[in-house]
Amino acid sequence: MSEQQTLRVPVAYTGMTLHSGIPVHMRLLPAPANRGIVFKRLDLPGKPEIPATVANIISTNRNTTLGLGAAQVMTVEHLMAALRGMGIDNTIVELNAGEIPLGDGSSQVFVDMIKQAGVCLQGERRRCLRLEQPVWASGNGGHMVALPADELKITYTFVTNHPAVGTQFGEYVITNSVFAEEIARARTLVFWQDIEYLQQQGLGLGGNLDCVVIVNDSGYLNTLRYKDEIVRHKVLDIVGDMGLLGFLKAHIIAVRSGHGLNRMLMRSIQEQANLMMGVGNR
Repeated sequence: MSEQQTLRVPVAYTGMTLHSGIPVHMRLLPAPANRGIVFKRLDLPGKPEIPATVANIISTNRNTTLGLGAAQVMTVEHLMAALRGMGIDNTIVELNAGEIPLGDGSSQVFVDMIKQAGVCLQGERRRCLRLEQPVWASGNGGHMVALPADELKITYTFVTNHPAVGTQFGEYVITNSVFAEEIARARTLVFWQDIEYLQQQGLGLGGNLDCVVIVNDSGYLNTLRYKDEIVRHKVLDIVGDMGLLGFLKAHIIAVRSGHGLNRMLMRSIQEQANLMMGVGNR
């Protein structure tokens, strides 16, 4: 069984946010074993902390937002994907605002931060969540199933009738090297016709052609990093959202899923885990 890991030294980054469109300063700090990933709002009275858990999800509208009391942090999924994808168990994420910086729209800037900080073992056993039987979730035309496995494997089918995008399929066993080399650089997607609606909701105010894959009726408006960048980013989002469970060992098969369905699946996984714990304690 793997040991828990944290960062060797603190590391910082300042950048714009995707949805609120404001500059944010963020620091990733080492944390003791069994501390988990914790977001800390330095700009609020008392510097409140929000543990990165499924129970603290308060919104899945175009991003995953965590909240506890009066404090919240938007768009945690890309950072969570980097932390879990690179094998980080424990860290404190300090912020001076309520959203994670966008970087280049992917997880790459956060992977670079982790590499810059370095990683150290903590001498404590990593606790992994494993399934005993399949669980599933469906809604809004999307479907997900999680099957028992000895690793985190994600199979995703992105479905659209857009002629330039089409249907995309991706399947990855998530290891540190696979995440860093095949997934981390994939950017988030938006369709041109949705931009005005999102901005009316106060979302997407910080997006641009450098950090978001934009598609209009004619096709892509910017150069892709991968031919199948969209499906790779969907895999990235699943790694990030499932990271709120800790380190999950499962084969996740998803079709047209998003943050809301990810949340539903995670709740089902937790229900099974709680049930098995209850059986084991009888």
